[in-house]
Amino acid sequence: MEFIRVARVDDVVLHKRGQMIHGSLHLTTHHLIFTVLSPKPNELRELWLCYPMISSVECSKGIAQLPKLHNARGEELNLFKVSTIKINCKDFQFLSFDFVNEQECTDVFDSIMKLTCLTDTTQLYAFIYQPNPIEKSFDSWNIYNPISEFERQGLNFNHTTQGSSSSWRASSINSNFKFCDTYPQTLIVPKTISDNVLIHASRFRSKNRIPALSYYNKTNGCTITRCSQPLVGLKQSRSIQDEKLVDEIFRSSDNSDTKVNILVDARPLTNAMAQFALGGGSENMDYYKKSEKVYLGIDNIHVMRDSLTQMCECLENVDVSSKLNRQDLNRSQWLKFLTLLLSSTEKLVKSFALNHSNILIHCSDGWDRTAQVSSLIQVCVDPYFRTIDGFITIVEKEWISFGHRFNERCGHLSSESIFRSQLDESNNALKTMSTRFRRKRALKFTSPVFQQFVDCIYQLLLQYPSEFQFNERFLRRLIYHLYSCQYGNFLHDNERERFTTQVRLKTRSVWDYFLSRRDEFSNKSFEPKEALIIPNYNKVKWWWQLYGRSDDEMNGTVVSSQKGNNAVANGNTGDTYNDSSEDKSLIVENKFQEMSVS
Repeated sequence: MEFIRVARVDDVVLHKRGQMIHGSLHLTTHHLIFTVLSPKPNELRELWLCYPMISSVECSKGIAQLPKLHNARGEELNLFKVSTIKINCKDFQFLSFDFVNEQECTDVFDSIMKLTCLTDTTQLYAFIYQPNPIEKSFDSWNIYNPISEFERQGLNFNHTTQGSSSSWRASSINSNFKFCDTYPQTLIVPKTISDNVLIHASRFRSKNRIPALSYYNKTNGCTITRCSQPLVGLKQSRSIQDEKLVDEIFRSSDNSDTKVNILVDARPLTNAMAQFALGGGSENMDYYKKSEKVYLGIDNIHVMRDSLTQMCECLENVDVSSKLNRQDLNRSQWLKFLTLLLSSTEKLVKSFALNHSNILIHCSDGWDRTAQVSSLIQVCVDPYFRTIDGFITIVEKEWISFGHRFNERCGHLSSESIFRSQLDESNNALKTMSTRFRRKRALKFTSPVFQQFVDCIYQLLLQYPSEFQFNERFLRRLIYHLYSCQYGNFLHDNERERFTTQVRLKTRSVWDYFLSRRDEFSNKSFEPKEALIIPNYNKVKWWWQLYGRSDDEMNGTVVSSQKGNNAVANGNTGDTYNDSSEDKSLIVENKFQEMSVS
């Protein structure tokens, strides 16, 4: 509470989606609450905003919109004495608050900054949250058990069940997180590989993230494994142990029909080549027999962050102009990146399920693009992952357990760099200098990686509406709680951090929220018939519900003038994104090309 300089301010005007609403603003330890002065029936009464949901805050003189402004008593206010705080949110809300008193505006701005910019995850709301009564009977922290899940997939670690694969074992080499501090405690590896070989192989993989089993397909015996990039470097280093591990992974397949194994590098070819100068790189295929390499061409986290920023700027402008500029929206290339993800998934699903290829996936560190691709393939080939319990399992397994950096990518602890004030320029300049080297770097690694994955699931749900047990609102609320910090699942970067902060003992699981409301999030059209679904990457649409717009507004036809002729934007009707160049996104390499260093 020492961070709160003012707890309540009256005579505040909220601007939201073109509406002006009079009310009072309340600041609590974890929420900003706006209470409407005279709410009408069936209209907004209160607006709650949790601080981690804030993506940027700007404080300035003048009102947010041009119409005359009156206080709650109907008195016209001097527009030049009014101050405004504009807040952009990660759930695509854009809010502006007008204050009559400049000092109150400054106090609110400073309070929000101190309440938003934290130093430790234990300060987040999840650590004091008390569950809703309907959630209390649930305890979803143990919903995912790695041994149980891989046994469901068809592995037999006890070697007692006939017809089950016994080529794999559960290694406890990482039980204390000392082998790899970003990997789960239990790793599934070939039975023929000892822990000693794993130790040597780990030195050849970035962050010690060795190839480990992600999915076993009991239908055809093929596997999906994941890891980080090899540390080849300019000296073209190699590791006999890593090569042995990969070879045994492919040998452990129970399918004799496998003709070629696929090493998937999710990065663009140029990015992978650039990593050689930094000590990383990609596999030399001379040492990985009976395998082909595929580059997916998926750009890095910085490109995806810039794409989201451009999209948010377009949506923010709508609150002022009330008209969405679809051409500017398409320039963000958000749909292009979704198309590339689904295009890559489509080709790998066919290779895995139909051509019986084993797949090993990595990007740079193996916790962003690797998680996206691996998860999407599994959702397409295994109907279980299209159920509510199954989807929870794949999020826990591929994202939480294997170390997607949720805290870093979502920016939960925020940074003073997202706060800008024009009310006190000298103080603002001093503040900028003092924080430049402290916290500003933290937000350089934010990126909507998990949000992109969920958006791809939304696309699959549109294309196969009867194959998913959960509905669109399930996905939308998942995005909300990704940023809300109300539950403990998405607060940390890896299992070791969750173990250290005792997140399972001190917070609630987000799955309690969903499972206690199962009917609300169930798809009424769920009638599964397909074991395998294939993404149609030519039918990618804007997730209009997530952005708070209408379907027609975001996916309707857009016509642009080009050289005097009317042309449909993007070469189609505007409701999908189609780029014929995406067919070139997969580059298959049978033989590793030696780099020439000038």
